[in-house]
Amino acid sequence: MLEVAPAYLSDTEAADVLALLCEQIGETVENGLAARRYALTGDRQALAGTGL
Repeated sequence: MLEVAPAYLSDTEAADVLALLCEQIGETVENGLAARRYALTGDRQALAGTGL
């Protein structure tokens, strides 16, 4: 996810970029953003409620 939406992008900007990828892989944008937040922080709580 970080390759598509680098850390310097806000969540709003990242959502716009991730929308296309998530659509292609059959994932929700919310789950894509959660995976990105986990990749940025390493905190598993970022994945809470996502099923990832």
